[in-house]
Amino acid sequence: MVRMVATLGGFLNRKNDGFPGPKTLWIGLQRIPDFVLALAAQRSIGESYG
Repeated sequence: MVRMVATLGGFLNRKNDGFPGPKTLWIGLQRIPDFVLALAAQRSIGESYG
């Protein structure tokens, strides 16, 4: 889960990369509400056209 959040923050998860740092995790955590909002918008559009 930590690597998934870090990916949102720009972590590339390459073979020789270490554990993601706090800045990468912080950026990833800040982007999560954007994705939740986009998912809610997509679902509301799907309900009106479904």
